[in-house]
Amino acid sequence: MSRGAHSIADRILEVPITCLFTAIVLGVFAIAWTHGEHEGISLSGDTLRSYGAMHRVLVSNGDYWRLLTAMFMHANWLHLLLNTYMLFTWGGEVERTVGSVWFSFAYVTTGLGASAVSVLSHSVTSVGASGALFGIVAVVLAILYRRAGSWESFMSNPGARSILVQSVVWILIGFSVLRGIDNYAHLGGFAFGIPCGLLLEGRRGRNRNRWIAGLAAYILLVLGVVVAACIPGLGFGE
Repeated sequence: MSRGAHSIADRILEVPITCLFTAIVLGVFAIAWTHGEHEGISLSGDTLRSYGAMHRVLVSNGDYWRLLTAMFMHANWLHLLLNTYMLFTWGGEVERTVGSVWFSFAYVTTGLGASAVSVLSHSVTSVGASGALFGIVAVVLAILYRRAGSWESFMSNPGARSILVQSVVWILIGFSVLRGIDNYAHLGGFAFGIPCGLLLEGRRGRNRNRWIAGLAAYILLVLGVVVAACIPGLGFGE
C-alpha cells in the first residue's frame, strides 16, 4: 500500500463519522444536481424541497423527517463547499476530542434543534449543515470554557476569544448583509451546542447521577423544541 493511501485510510479511521457525514452531504448534492433542476450554481426551490429541504408548512403537514434531511442538503455549490470544509475541519476536531459516538450525538441533536428553531422562527425553504456546524462550534467553546474553569480564564485564551468573536461576527453579518443565510438555524444550533458541550466535557466527572440528569434534561429540551416545530399553527414571522 502506498504511503498516500495509508495516510487517507488513517484519516478516515481517525474521524469516521465526519467522513461519513461529509460523504452523505456530497452524495446528496450530486444526486440532486444530476437529477434535479438548477439555475446557475444553485438548485431550484422545487428540487431542494424534493430532496429534503424544510419549510414550516411541509413540516407541520407531516414531513417531520425534513428537520433531519435538511441538515444534509445544500442550496448551491458555494454553500456546499463552505459547509463541507467546516464540517471536515470543525467536525473532525470535535470527533477526535469526544469520540465518534458523542460527536454523532452532538451533531444530530444540535442540528435538529437548529432546524426546529428555524421552522418556528420563519416560514421559508431552508437547507444546510450550518445550523449543526454552529452547534459544533459552540460545543468547542463550551469545552474550552469548562477546561478553563472560569470566564476570566476562558476569555484570556486567544483561541477561544477568536472563535467567539468570529461566531458573533458571522451572525451579525447574516442579519445585516447576507439575508439569504438562515441565522435562526445558526442561533438555534449555537444555543443547543453550549449545554451539549458542557455535558460532553463533564461526562467523566465524579457526580454521575447529576450528569445523567443533565443529559436527560438536554435531550428533553431538544425533543420539546422539535415537537413544537411539528405542531401546526406554532411559529413566529412569515
